[in-house]
Amino acid sequence: MRFFNRFGAWLVLALILLLAAYFRWTGLAWDNGYLFHPDERQIALIISKLQPPDTLAAFFSPDSSLNPKFFAYGSLPIYLLRALIPFAPPTQIVGPWADDQLARGILFGRWLSGLFDLGTIGLTFLLGRRAYSARVGLFAAACVAFTALHIQLAHFYAVDTLLTFFVMATLYAAFRLAETENARDARNWRALCGILFGLALAVKITALPLLAPIFYACYRAARAPAWHFSRARLGEIWRGVRRPFLQSVGIALLVFLITQPYAALDWYAFGRDVLRETLVARGWLDYPYTRQFAGTLPIVYQVTQVSIWGMSLPLGLYAWGGAALFVGQWRRTRAWRDTLLLSFALAYFFAIAFQYAKYLRYLLPLLPVLYIIAACAWARVLSERRALAYALGAVVLGSAFLYAGAFTQIYAREHPWLIASRWLYENVPPGKTLLVEEWDDALPVQLEVGGTKRFGSDYTQVALALYDEDSAAKGATLADALARADFVVLASSRAYGSIGRNRARYPMSKRYYEKLFDGQLGFEPVMTARRDLNLFGVTVCDDPLAGLPFDGARVRALLPNECTWNWGYADESFSVYDHPQPIIFQKMRALSAAEIEKQLQPPR
Repeated sequence: MRFFNRFGAWLVLALILLLAAYFRWTGLAWDNGYLFHPDERQIALIISKLQPPDTLAAFFSPDSSLNPKFFAYGSLPIYLLRALIPFAPPTQIVGPWADDQLARGILFGRWLSGLFDLGTIGLTFLLGRRAYSARVGLFAAACVAFTALHIQLAHFYAVDTLLTFFVMATLYAAFRLAETENARDARNWRALCGILFGLALAVKITALPLLAPIFYACYRAARAPAWHFSRARLGEIWRGVRRPFLQSVGIALLVFLITQPYAALDWYAFGRDVLRETLVARGWLDYPYTRQFAGTLPIVYQVTQVSIWGMSLPLGLYAWGGAALFVGQWRRTRAWRDTLLLSFALAYFFAIAFQYAKYLRYLLPLLPVLYIIAACAWARVLSERRALAYALGAVVLGSAFLYAGAFTQIYAREHPWLIASRWLYENVPPGKTLLVEEWDDALPVQLEVGGTKRFGSDYTQVALALYDEDSAAKGATLADALARADFVVLASSRAYGSIGRNRARYPMSKRYYEKLFDGQLGFEPVMTARRDLNLFGVTVCDDPLAGLPFDGARVRALLPNECTWNWGYADESFSVYDHPQPIIFQKMRALSAAEIEKQLQPPR
């Protein structure tokens, strides 16, 4: 019994990590090496060009062969994978590439992504245990382990899992700094805070909200005067905190420049990319890939989507409800532990909550902290009702575990784009004209069919610029392309989902999709494929056509009747990379360009 009391929490943590590793490392080759995730493709392309410079002077040049010349993300994930690729195990998965180097590198990167996420689970336990109790830490760690969004992003080598790991590591160091009473320990933790914060910034600049908990940790470690909103008191607090805080920030800046040197050496490109990404996220710069968020409500959209799809609804209700309880508890107690965690949670949440771009991955660094504060809040509320607390925990973790198991199954089956590509090669003779869409992957992809390599160039592929502003010229071009086409290939819901929800901006394009799906343009859907969440025969489906002004009955009729539970619309970024739904339309009735153009005009 004494052994269990001493080591029991660590044994449970080990079990959680084993289950989490299974979920994260199952089906890493989910796209057979084709790199269907655009961020992974970009990282692979950059890595393939990086080479050690010939001279030291060349290293310090903006034209250096080590300069990624891409700063939408930080350079640390790029350099890390480039340094570790020689240690990547060989693989037979080559996708469409001439050799397996790109696929091998990204496959290894996905393994690293999962490893960093396992590290996040461990840090969640350590922080929860240090701040509150082992039970809080274990429960929060299990929530992270069984969160579908964490599992999904661990299957991509982008930056989200790395960012979350360094955010949690920085928070843990800040907590240790805040609680220490020894001057030497304070210096060590302050330095570690700066190092980890610098690494987080070198992954993605959106780690800046960590300044809030670092400042608070320095404030508490410096034993500065009690907080009070008066000019004199705030000045006194700043004078007490200024030196240790600026030391931490200075260390972070140094680490940032060491791990991302071209932020300074190529400062113009760095500033340009960061500014562009900021403007795009805020909706002040218009790009097609963010138009899916037109008309979505801040906070409501993110919380709803991540609760349903990224967590599982019971876990989502538990987490957000617990966070609300925690804020109420903090207002009464103002405990320093609560303050430190809330300083990051609120700073980060409100930094992203009102952005125009509402990708679910933006929430990832928040979720581990959200689970810790929720577990603490519910533990306080149910401290006298142990049976109810255990029942609630069993329901929340049990449903999250089952949902995680169902979600992981999408990586155990062939990607829908490969299924659709094979269907095209087997059913459409070479030379036919296929309409594909700009800003989406063009199908078919290169594939070996019947022992023969087939290529998209076997067909005449015409890319439709459907994100262009509606105009008479666009209508004429679209009508002409449809008149000449044999097939229309929609790789995913990217275009029709965002255009269909931007009815005021795209009235003509909306009519095009409406009439295409209804068969009025002479095309009928002949093939579609899905890869849905499934466990024990129960299938959970999202509906990319939900809420759109056209009927998808013809498309749905092509699917096997296996959807047990339709949960409606899922955020495009949640589905489009690893389980999109391609749709292929075949021309069954020839219409002239003039007839099609007339149908695209507004009704009189």
